[in-house]
Amino acid sequence: MAKKLTLNNLEIFLLPQKAVYIPHYAMLIVSDWHLGKLTHFRKEGLFVPPPQIRHELDMLGELMQEVPTKKVVFLGDLFHSDWNADWTELISYLSNFPHIDFVLTKGNHDILPDDIWQKSTVIRQKDKLILAEGLVLSHEPVADLPEHMFNLVGHIHPGCVIETKGRQSFRLPCFYLKNKQLTLPAFGKYTGLRIISKEVDTQIFAIVNDAVIEA
Repeated sequence: MAKKLTLNNLEIFLLPQKAVYIPHYAMLIVSDWHLGKLTHFRKEGLFVPPPQIRHELDMLGELMQEVPTKKVVFLGDLFHSDWNADWTELISYLSNFPHIDFVLTKGNHDILPDDIWQKSTVIRQKDKLILAEGLVLSHEPVADLPEHMFNLVGHIHPGCVIETKGRQSFRLPCFYLKNKQLTLPAFGKYTGLRIISKEVDTQIFAIVNDAVIEA
């Protein structure tokens, strides 16, 4: 079950698939996918599981079929490193959806050369995206954001610790809302978590199985 929020009079939904959906724009937002990470590590000689990029691509494909989608915004760190074959597979996969506009707000791991982006007809790259309602979509927080605006960001891979009655605890990905800034969890499977502690005037929305709940 998704969690509905209203930011600047615009309804958005926090999805258990670690994404945000904005019905008014038929827009999906995902952050920090880090595609190609396992391939990059294997090239460096590290022992990691074999890459399963097709499975990760299908996660997005299923999500785009589940909700009406005209635009997908990647909030940075779409790709983990320099070019490898996973990039070609990503572009080939997204080409199957010519009716969807794919936009990347550049992150610190998005280091592919500019000429690759200039040649791409599938993904457009921008520094940030601003919606008419005053929502700013960017990888990292925008400095000196005007008071009337709200910032949707990624970058830190937020997570939280949920304790159960049986004295067990679980580390879970979460959405993190503080000071007119909503931080999305990492969409990628192999990204890790930065544990966030709840403070005054903050809200944490944990992803528990197929639901998003306030922690």
